[in-house]
Amino acid sequence: MICDKDKCTGCFACYNICPKNAIKMVEDEYGYIYPVIDDKLCVNCKLCQKNCPSLNKVNLEYPIKCYASRVINEDILKKSTSGGIATLLSKKMIENGGIVYGAAYVGNCEVNHIRVDNIDELHKLQGSKYVHSYIKDTFRLVKKDLIDKNNVLFIGTPCQIAGLKKYLINEYENLYTVDIICHGVPSQEFLKNEVRRINNNSIDIDRVNFRDKVYDDFTFSLEKNNKVDYSEKWTQNPYFYTFMEAITYRENCYNCLYARPERVSDITIGDFWGLGKNSKFYNSKEKGVSILLPVTQKGVYLIQIIKDEIELEERTIEEAINGNGQLREHSKKGKSVDKFKDLYIKNNDFYKTYRKVCKKHCFKEKIKSISMIKYVLKLRKEIRNEKK
Repeated sequence: MICDKDKCTGCFACYNICPKNAIKMVEDEYGYIYPVIDDKLCVNCKLCQKNCPSLNKVNLEYPIKCYASRVINEDILKKSTSGGIATLLSKKMIENGGIVYGAAYVGNCEVNHIRVDNIDELHKLQGSKYVHSYIKDTFRLVKKDLIDKNNVLFIGTPCQIAGLKKYLINEYENLYTVDIICHGVPSQEFLKNEVRRINNNSIDIDRVNFRDKVYDDFTFSLEKNNKVDYSEKWTQNPYFYTFMEAITYRENCYNCLYARPERVSDITIGDFWGLGKNSKFYNSKEKGVSILLPVTQKGVYLIQIIKDEIELEERTIEEAINGNGQLREHSKKGKSVDKFKDLYIKNNDFYKTYRKVCKKHCFKEKIKSISMIKYVLKLRKEIRNEKK
C-alpha cells in the first residue's frame, strides 16, 4: 500500500502518475479498490507517495459566499439532481469550446469518470450516482487537455478533486473544479450485487436512478432503453438504505479529510438542506434547490457565466454549514459497519447480509407493507359497496 488502507480514497492519483504503469487498482473482498504495486516494474521513484493526497497536505479554503440557486430551464431541471447547476455549468463549458469530466454509467452497472466534449453526450453525466466512480486514466486526459490549452471543468467528490490536483502538481489557469457534497461511497460490487438480485442475475442495465422528482422522493430505480424497469423507495431497497445509514462506505469515508467548511475545489455544489423559510425557494423545494459555495475567484466566475440562466439568492455560509452535516464533519462509523462486512464475507450476498444486519428496519417495513395492503383491501371493499 502507498498509504494506510483506512486513509486511501481510491482517487487514482498514484495510478495516473506512475511513469512505469507499475500500479494497478485492485478490488478487495468487498469490491473497494486499492493500489497494488508491481515490484518488477517499480523503479522506486516514489512519485506515488510524493503526490498522494492522503500523505501530503492539500490546500483547503473557506467559501467566499453562499447562494441558493436553481436553473430556469424546466427541461434541465426535470432531468437533473437538485437545482440542475452542474448540468448548466457543463453545458456552458462545452458551448464555449471547453471539456467536461464527470461520473457516468458506462455499461454493466459500472460508473467511471468520462470525457465529454459535445452537448449530446451531457445527459450521461446527469443524476446522482451514490457509488464510487472509477477515475481510471482520466487524470492523464485532463492534463493533456490542459496542456493543449482547452478549458476543463472537472466534477467529482472532494477526494477526487484532491487527487487530480496532486497528480497535476502545477496550477492551471484553464482548470475549473467542482466538488459535490459527499456523504461517502459504497463499492461498485455492492451495487452490482443488488442489481443482480433484482434484475434476474444480470447487470445489463443502462443506469441506476436514485432520485425521482415526479414523486419528490429518493428512489432506487433500474433503467434500460429509456424505461424504468424497477423502482422502489429508498427505505425498501437494501443498497439505498445501507447507503443512507452510512453502513457501506469505504473505510476512509469515516475519516474523511474534506467533510468540513473549508473546501478543496473552486466551487462546491449540492442540495441546499436546511434552507430557511424566508428563502424565495422554500415553498417550491420539490423542484430542487442547489447550494453554491464559491471558494475561489474561478468559482465566482463560474457563477457569473450562468447567472442569466439561473435563479439566485444569496444566503449565509453559516446557514449552509448548519443545514448540511457533511460541511461540518465526516459520516460516523456505527457498529453495523464491521458487522455488515463480516457477514458479507461469509455469505457474499448483499441482500442476505442486509436482512441480518438491519433486522429491525426490515420488520418495520414489513409491518408498513402489511398495513398498506390492508388499507388497499379495505378501500376496494368500500368502493364495491358504494357501487352496489
